[in-house]
Amino acid sequence: MPDLLLLYGFNDPESEILMQGLLEENIALATLHYDEVQDYSDLNIPNDTVALVWCIGKTTAHAVSISNKIASAGTPVVAIMEKPVTRGFDFYAGFIELCFNPHSVHEVTARINTVQARSNIKTRTIIVQGNLSIDIHSFAVTLNGKNIELTYKEYELLKLFASNPGRVFRREEILNRIWGDDYYGGTRTVDVHVRRLRSKLEDLSHTIIETMWRVGYRFSAPERTSANATPTHHISHSEA
Repeated sequence: MPDLLLLYGFNDPESEILMQGLLEENIALATLHYDEVQDYSDLNIPNDTVALVWCIGKTTAHAVSISNKIASAGTPVVAIMEKPVTRGFDFYAGFIELCFNPHSVHEVTARINTVQARSNIKTRTIIVQGNLSIDIHSFAVTLNGKNIELTYKEYELLKLFASNPGRVFRREEILNRIWGDDYYGGTRTVDVHVRRLRSKLEDLSHTIIETMWRVGYRFSAPERTSANATPTHHISHSEA
């Protein structure tokens, strides 16, 4: 079992019953409510931790956004939903398990164990595609051995594309994954950021991010040269 279980948004009688049941399963608990954190990307969550997100009685979009941000930072998540809703969860960003009402302590415990075991097996720190390398812990990006300076949104875009080579992403899906459900801008934002990202990565000899006309974008790995060849690590976040 995880050394510490962070509970987000647990402040009602039903969640208190679940917390008591988890304590009886010898799970160490720490609570942190939604309104106590302003920026979830800055959380320093210890290793061997599973975040349990209570989505019942909360704004679903908010709970989904929190789950995605925590999972994308490398912490496995179990989200407890009031009804079978899966839309918006970024299953490619990290490790997320869903548990729908009615739930039991035993089911929640099993999903905690499952998502933690899966994350332990598939944890990786570097995405390597050809001559492109992305370190997800340090946010460092190199291409042909040179450091590439990216904004946070540009980095998230590149990580999404590089984690799913060859897969076509529609603009609406990209907007939802990177900007979230609560973003009210249009898909033009995606085009602008992709153009800026391309300007930092590409040259006339190779297109790393391909435009699929009237659909969206897909990633095409830059060719590896013998001088910069490095072993390719499997990209766990793209595995379903």
